[in-house]
Amino acid sequence: MKILGIDTATPIGSVALIDGESLIAEHTLNIVQAHSSRLMPAIDTVLKWGDITAAELDGCAVGIGPGSFTGIRIGIATIKSLCYALDKPIVGVSTLESIAYNLRWTEGIICPILDARRNEIYGAIFRGGDKWQRLSDDCCVTVASFLAEFSKTRRVLLSEIETGGTHLLPCTFVGDGLEIYADAVQAVLGEEIRFADAIFNVPRGATVAHLGAQRLQNGDSDSYWTLVPNYVRIGLY
Repeated sequence: MKILGIDTATPIGSVALIDGESLIAEHTLNIVQAHSSRLMPAIDTVLKWGDITAAELDGCAVGIGPGSFTGIRIGIATIKSLCYALDKPIVGVSTLESIAYNLRWTEGIICPILDARRNEIYGAIFRGGDKWQRLSDDCCVTVASFLAEFSKTRRVLLSEIETGGTHLLPCTFVGDGLEIYADAVQAVLGEEIRFADAIFNVPRGATVAHLGAQRLQNGDSDSYWTLVPNYVRIGLY
């Protein structure tokens, strides 16, 4: 299954082509340039690298945010137009989930956070390892509110794990929000909290494509008409 995946919800624009479990090509840039001017050339480049045409794709996946309002709109509009013109299925993928999925096999809790400006972050909570699971909705809140919800979720999981005789629950934070809020996170949660290497902070087109392929393989997709950006500007906690 050949899937094109893109994410333009952050300053880093990423486009990738996968075929089954294989990554065929990926184009990722972190430069000061509008996504509107670089997205279509990047898609064209990736398809050429993969030696296929857009008509040969089995579907497309797009990061729907949260993140930059303008960036999200550009990505969704581009992929919706492409899929509609070619009659291909489309899948929307949470940008936060795609970042967390970069650390899919990390045991414990995984918290992707992105800078939302206005002294807020976009964040979500996942459980990694053998029990991959979303533990919260995507949200836009202050870092203090997010850490309070994280602590509550962690206490619940610890009580379940300790019943099974295990007392370890590693917690990893990832995402560009750490550039601003790493000290605040560590001040509240302590030294045992881990920060992922910066290379994992990137929302990758390959991960978006992989998550999209999982849904498509299960016969699930979104509608051209109802797929919308996931702005989550209003806090959920």
